[in-house]
Amino acid sequence: MHDHETVVTVADEIIAWQAAAQHLPLPDLRAILADWQDDLAASLDALNGICADHGNHPECTDLIGHALGEVTRSATAAAIFALGLTVRAREAAHQN
Repeated sequence: MHDHETVVTVADEIIAWQAAAQHLPLPDLRAILADWQDDLAASLDALNGICADHGNHPECTDLIGHALGEVTRSATAAAIFALGLTVRAREAAHQN
C-alpha cells in the first residue's frame, strides 16, 4: 500500500492540476493538455514494453507497478486538463 506522505503528495498534485485547469488562459491549457496526452502515450508505450519484455514474472512486479503508476498519473492529469478545457471552452462560447 501507499504511505500517508505519498497519498498527500498525489492529492496535492491533483488539486494543483484542477486549479490550473480552472484558471489558466485557454492557449496555455491546450498546451498543457497536449503535453499530458504525450506523457500518457509514452507511459502506455513503456508499460506495454515492460509487459512484452517481462510478462508476468513475479520479480517484475515493482517495475510494472511503477509503470502503472505513471499511466495512472498521466491519465488523471490529462483527464483533468481535458475536462477543464471543455468546460472553459463552453463557458467562453456562451459568453460570445
